[in-house]
Amino acid sequence: MDPMDLIRDKFNQECEISTVRRLLTVHFDMTEEQAQAEIDEYFRIVDMLDKERNGG
Repeated sequence: MDPMDLIRDKFNQECEISTVRRLLTVHFDMTEEQAQAEIDEYFRIVDMLDKERNGG
């Protein structure tokens, strides 16, 4: 499992951002800043996919 898989799975379980950030720091030995950057990237990708699905 990579960080993006964990992020997706936990958000699908309706976990809070703070919980997901903490899990990333523990499971992937990240700093909070690194974990937040992964979460930000996840949301960027989701937004991009949503825009494509909705016609741009």
